[in-house]
Amino acid sequence: MVQQVTPLRSPGVEKDGQEFGLVPRYVLRKKKAVNKEGRGPTGDSNHVKNNQNGHHDMMKDCDEEDTPQKTPQEVDKLLHETNSLLARRWRLSSLIDSERDKKVLLATEAYLPSKAADRIEKNCKTKMELFGSELMDKKITLFEDLSSEKSEVGVEGGYVQLLPTRDLAGRAVLFFQYDQDLYSEQPINFRKILFYMMASALEDVDTARKGISMVVWNGAPTKWFDPFWRVFEKISAPFKISKLHYCQVSQYESSYQVLEKRERGETDVRIHKGSLQECMHGLVTYGVPSHFIPLNPLDGSINLKEHLKWIELRRRIESFPESQQACIVLVPGQDDVLLGKRKMSMNGNVLYHQMIMKNIKAYHEATSEDARDDILMAVWDSIQCRGGRFLLQVEDGQLWERLELQSALYKISQAFDFLCMQLYAPKPTSSKDSSSKNSKDDEDIFFGWNDLLDGKKCYECFDLIHCKGDGFGKPAACW
Repeated sequence: MVQQVTPLRSPGVEKDGQEFGLVPRYVLRKKKAVNKEGRGPTGDSNHVKNNQNGHHDMMKDCDEEDTPQKTPQEVDKLLHETNSLLARRWRLSSLIDSERDKKVLLATEAYLPSKAADRIEKNCKTKMELFGSELMDKKITLFEDLSSEKSEVGVEGGYVQLLPTRDLAGRAVLFFQYDQDLYSEQPINFRKILFYMMASALEDVDTARKGISMVVWNGAPTKWFDPFWRVFEKISAPFKISKLHYCQVSQYESSYQVLEKRERGETDVRIHKGSLQECMHGLVTYGVPSHFIPLNPLDGSINLKEHLKWIELRRRIESFPESQQACIVLVPGQDDVLLGKRKMSMNGNVLYHQMIMKNIKAYHEATSEDARDDILMAVWDSIQCRGGRFLLQVEDGQLWERLELQSALYKISQAFDFLCMQLYAPKPTSSKDSSSKNSKDDEDIFFGWNDLLDGKKCYECFDLIHCKGDGFGKPAACW
């Protein structure tokens, strides 16, 4: 009896199991060259996207480039081209009357008119399917259209929450606690809540450019991916989900099915297996602050404290005029400049004060208003080129309002004028004791300013912009 011997496969013919359907092309595309010891040219192999692949992916997530900035004239030109494409389709040009909504959806597609037209079309069809034709020409509101009084499952249940933080890449974080039994009973209500939460997150221009980082948590791990995904794919289509994290996954084969389905889209899928604490650690490695995940670490129940605050803030925002709602920001980004009484620890604030210190001498010695205006514009441009905004606290300090050019330039000039007064104004010489106690030379003042940037010291004289706030030295309020 002749024994057949299977010939050895050469490395060049190896397909890594793709011919058997074991590994999707999504994983193979991300895979690096691996040697016999299982280590690539830069260390451990990273061909499986789970919570064990270390910090390299976290740096990738944080360093990804978002949508490029466009001038208002360029945006208007691209919007006109998008409207021309929509005019050829099923009466879509009249379904979204708000030019701002169209600009938001245009920004999610990197200002590509053809892709933006497809996204707007998906947005209109999904909205009509969920809310009907009577709500197509109006904005979906929380208490009128999604109140728990109208359905058994409402926003107040906390199954879908917009977290009061951003990931390290500056994306908004959306949390979804999946309940298989409850979802099977109320699928339409869950879809409405997902649609509303994503739409409210994308009201922020910065979020529209960078997208959403979504965390899907399966409290009771089962093979729920296939029936859920068919519905979720319709919800995710109108909006940009940049990162998608699945937590507490028990069946990795099901995870491969999800990866294969998302291969055609732009979403980067991450899989986190294990206990609640292990998944929390996995989220941290990808830049998602785990301490904001609204789950009780003991029993895994949903925490509604921050979510109820968000609901109250949404009620207040929706009570504002529509023109003012576009300027409201709930969660500031790291590159934003926060004007008010607080520690200057944000990246935007650090850059802002560095620019002031760099140009303070030139501003003081300027002989014309035009020269000073050029310096103010240089500070404004340095923040804008990084995607930052000038934000001012409104009401009780829980909301932020984005300042336009003229208002921001006025605040910048106030900062320059105040610091010039501190540095170059004549010092009082009433007595020896008062002089040694109250006056400082230029070097000491610069040292105090640098300490303020590091958050080590806070002098009351450096409160450049006074407005309503939480009190001096308190961290930034996200809600």
